[in-house]
Amino acid sequence: MSNGKLDEWDIAHRGLRSISSPEIKAFWNGYITHRHPVPIERGSLYSRWRHVSDDLVISLYLTNRSVGLFVRGQRGERYRTTLNRLAVHEPQLGQALSASLGGYEGCCYLINHPLPVTDPKSWPRAYAWLEKQDERYYRVLSKLG
Repeated sequence: MSNGKLDEWDIAHRGLRSISSPEIKAFWNGYITHRHPVPIERGSLYSRWRHVSDDLVISLYLTNRSVGLFVRGQRGERYRTTLNRLAVHEPQLGQALSASLGGYEGCCYLINHPLPVTDPKSWPRAYAWLEKQDERYYRVLSKLG
């Protein structure tokens, strides 16, 4: 953290604790309230989904040390199927999203924002970052038509 910014490695060295199920639920309830009336649905305990189209979903997620998002297909669709469908839009789509299509195995265009999600005081920053990135991704992906 030499530049004054939180680095995910700094969090790991501090021994950040796990985030509990009640904390995760409280985080997502707060985020959904923050984003109302944008339709956000449950993906899993750790994720919420925003549908862009019939075959594209923005998956918002949290861990104890970061929040992030990536693009996926509908429930049950294999990663490779989504990857191949999105690859026809490269490199323009990756440039527009400022993310790599296959940079993280299993997640298309994954980006994240390190912060201690175990501290509820960080949640407003997490909500603001997720909202900004989700809106940007939604705007770009909606143009794929």
